Amino acid sequence: MPITYATSHVDGGLDCSSLSIGILKSMSDSPIVKAMVIAGQQAHPIWAVDRLAVVIYCYVQSAKYHYPGGPLPIQVNIRSSLISNATTSCIVADSIIWHTSELIRSDAERLIAKMTSNARLTTQWPMKTEMTLPINGETLCEARNLTSSG
Repeated sequence: MPITYATSHVDGGLDCSSLSIGILKSMSDSPIVKAMVIAGQQAHPIWAVDRLAVVIYCYVQSAKYHYPGGPLPIQVNIRSSLISNATTSCIVADSIIWHTSELIRSDAERLIAKMTSNARLTTQWPMKTEMTLPINGETLCEARNLTSSG
């Protein structure tokens, strides 16, 4: 079965406690994150790479800072690509609209500016653990190219 691509929109709450971060195994200069987005009664894994991974990380860190007792999920609208092969598929975010407080937004934007001030996005990335998307190896470059051209 050939690799297929589709677009999707997910409206829901990004669960700040579910964030996993690392470096994309096939491209050492690419931050990667996975977080669960609660939409309806289900939580869906959402992946992001490169700058959008940094953005998600910063918003989650800002929410955790301002609500140390455990932030509620951040309401988001995610435009994404559904990347599938014969055995699995994953949702890779192309863009996110954040529905949150000005306090979280301004703190997150300040942190994003700091973390993206270097040409290499991984310079200030806090986790160097390698991660891969849950699709086979030959689709990783295609997935990255698809979402960056978005």
